[in-house]
Amino acid sequence: MPSQQVEPPPRASERSRLVRVNTSDVVAEKILERVVAGKLRPGDRIDLDSIAAELGVSRAPVREALRILQRDGVVDLPYHRGAFVARFDASTVHEAFELCALLNAMTTARVARSRQPEVLADLSLATDEVRAASGANEMELASREFRRIINVAADSPHLRALLRTFGGLVPVASRLAVEGRLDDERDLVVAENEAIQNGRVEEACAITIDHMRLLGDCAVRRLRSTGVIGDDEQVAPDPDLAILFAAIRGKAN
Repeated sequence: MPSQQVEPPPRASERSRLVRVNTSDVVAEKILERVVAGKLRPGDRIDLDSIAAELGVSRAPVREALRILQRDGVVDLPYHRGAFVARFDASTVHEAFELCALLNAMTTARVARSRQPEVLADLSLATDEVRAASGANEMELASREFRRIINVAADSPHLRALLRTFGGLVPVASRLAVEGRLDDERDLVVAENEAIQNGRVEEACAITIDHMRLLGDCAVRRLRSTGVIGDDEQVAPDPDLAILFAAIRGKAN
């Protein structure tokens, strides 16, 4: 009797891609894309039934998506009055990216310090995909995969749970920010990977923070250029966040 062919187990990099995407996260991104495109304006009522029918989902993931966007400051959910697009501004976007930067810096530090061989190999492959990306969507997906590998490898349920709360505004705004600056995005990911591969923890943290804050700045400029948020607001740096950034970088006094 002939022996049965057995497929070899997938590489770690292949296993890392087998992730389940929550329907509510996808719906949140679709709603936010409409806000960014100006199809939904601040103060507009959001029709749950219309969105559910158009996307082919039930009302449950739409309601959860609205709660995600409420947490981001993009949607208002007044009690028993439905859902409305909030009047968010540049400070809303900056705060989301800066808080995300703090959490990502923590996961980056853990990975750079532990330098597990399989993780380093996965990051090298993800970096190769970033180098090869030729468009904004392809670049954003490759960069997101690079970041996801780090966050999973940090092996902290608490950090992963907190990072999952940035499922609406940050991913969509990041996609906007990448457009027109593919070389900058590529250089930052390559530099971060090099710092991690060589165990340069403080440098890796600094690059992560600078990367996320740059994405936030670029997203604000893009949102201003399309009229989604006003261009007359000057956002002052948060002094408390500045202290935290310095501490994570190892430069606190």
